Amino acid sequence: MGHTRRLVSEVARIALSLAFVFIVAVATAGIGSPLFFAILLSAGLAIAFIPALFPTSRLFSIAFANLVAVYAAIFSLFVGEIFSGVDAAVLGIGFSLPILFFVAGCWLRRAEVRAVVAHPALRGEQRVIAALAWLVPIAVVGAAVFLLSRVAGTIANTDFVLLGAMAAIALIVLAVSRDVAIFLVDAGLLFEEFFARIARLVIPAFAFLTFYSLIVILFASAYRILSQYAGDAHFYVGDAPRTLSFSESIYFSIVSITTVGYGDIVPHSSIARLLASLEVICGFMLLLFGVSELLEYMREHRHRREAEAAARARAARRRKPRPRTRARSR
Repeated sequence: MGHTRRLVSEVARIALSLAFVFIVAVATAGIGSPLFFAILLSAGLAIAFIPALFPTSRLFSIAFANLVAVYAAIFSLFVGEIFSGVDAAVLGIGFSLPILFFVAGCWLRRAEVRAVVAHPALRGEQRVIAALAWLVPIAVVGAAVFLLSRVAGTIANTDFVLLGAMAAIALIVLAVSRDVAIFLVDAGLLFEEFFARIARLVIPAFAFLTFYSLIVILFASAYRILSQYAGDAHFYVGDAPRTLSFSESIYFSIVSITTVGYGDIVPHSSIARLLASLEVICGFMLLLFGVSELLEYMREHRHRREAEAAARARAARRRKPRPRTRARSR
């Protein structure tokens, strides 16, 4: 049973990571482009190759897949700012170079990387910052290309400059592959710790969201009834008075309780404004009391765990056999 639960959890983590990468790939590269396939293949490489190379690297492979999505977002911004005229196939190649060189670096230094991923443990703040030192030379390469694009834009916006910059970054990644692996393991551990803490808040968070939903639906119903049956122009949609549909009432209730206020739906009458103001107040009160209850629940849960741990320690000490003493000889 425990093995099945772990397997299901592992499959769910991989599926969520791949879904995250797929969404980022569609948003940054578009479906069917060479860059789109390069992003997906890089994530697939992380999921397939890393566990084969390091069998105990569950956190490592999942963190690597998520890092691919983050890298794709940064690469897209980089390309949109500097390399808008570069060929699409060259973009896919340039994106793949650091990924491939990192995998090659893990293979060449697999003994060192295996020692890191086989015994994952959260490090102190200084060691985490030290593990991020490999980003400095990569940032220098990016800054140099950015400055070149400002000085000579036509020269920078070429296939050759893009491939040269990505090749330089790939060589840096190859040289610091162990540090990148340490960063990925730390990131995976931090995510796992975060989700473990979130899982303990499922019950109070569900209660909070339930009350939040009830308030949203209650006020949405009031907006709908007021708009439909009161007769006057209580809401303006755009620049014209109009009766709200229930879906529009739900939308207006959500943007009111969260105090976003996009302005596309505006309360026009005094009654509508009064209802919107009351909903904002209810939202603030629920947020204050909800956060307070969540914090109280966390404190009670921590105290209960500490008490259970102390009780187990006392029980273990009582079960520990006492050393036998020899009888004194007369």
